[in-house]
Amino acid sequence: MTIQFGLFYGFILIGYLLAKLSGKGKETNRYLNLILINILIPILFIYTLLTASPDVMTELPLIIAIAVLVHLLGPALMYLHLKRRDYDNSTKGVFYICVTFNNALFIPLPLVLMFIGSAGLPIVIIFSLTQMILLATLGSFMGAVYGGENGGYRKVTKDALTFPPFIAAIIAVILFLANFQLPDNIAYYFSFTGPVTTYLALIAVGLGIGVRFSLVEIRAALEVVGIRQFIIPIIVIPIIIFSGLSHLPASILILEALMPPAVLTVIYAKSFKLDSEKASTIVTVGTLLLLPIIPFLPFLLS
Repeated sequence: MTIQFGLFYGFILIGYLLAKLSGKGKETNRYLNLILINILIPILFIYTLLTASPDVMTELPLIIAIAVLVHLLGPALMYLHLKRRDYDNSTKGVFYICVTFNNALFIPLPLVLMFIGSAGLPIVIIFSLTQMILLATLGSFMGAVYGGENGGYRKVTKDALTFPPFIAAIIAVILFLANFQLPDNIAYYFSFTGPVTTYLALIAVGLGIGVRFSLVEIRAALEVVGIRQFIIPIIVIPIIIFSGLSHLPASILILEALMPPAVLTVIYAKSFKLDSEKASTIVTVGTLLLLPIIPFLPFLLS
């Protein structure tokens, strides 16, 4: 476990130092994200779902229902919070998007691979697939309502629905339902995408922190992070525990509920001409506040 924690924080530190010392953090982060999003994660999605245990799929409806609940609680609580605040539409849009969509891949994926193994990946994929559907619908609606770009709704909906991991997950689900089996030689090579994706994703997290690190408007960031990473888990965790789910999906859903806002929220904010700098601060602060509690997560996932 000590080695695993060393690797986890070590690769994040590598990414952070690379961003700070090289002066090319944004460029490196962009290329690394292209490799992860367009190649490694789609392959991992297909490999994982086609080699998943059938037992995971028996709990699929309940897993999806809880994933939807985790996402919808955020905007509901934020609506109540904003009734007592006077913010402009650009800030409100950022708050709604950041509190709704958490980091469903880049942090949970390496954690699950390092401390559980590939058996936990189907739940991560199901959660991520649910999020992408909500991002393309609810997320685009939020951006269109509060943003300043005409036609942004259609563009971002199209971008979300053509997101490579989303397409890969849909293909994998179709192949899974058709009882398609990966040839052994292909499955063997695909199996290496797990560890490669794990460490590159951690470097990407570190690069993101290094590129976006700023304590400007930290008070506003804490308004979102407090709901996303504190109030929502307090509400959701008892529901998950008493839902009747088996231990593996329950523990991973609790892990997902603890995650900070997703980096994709910054991209959405830019696309709809919302306050993307505020979105970057929220994502960075949320990620930094999560890192100290990472050592306690294996006790949850064991």
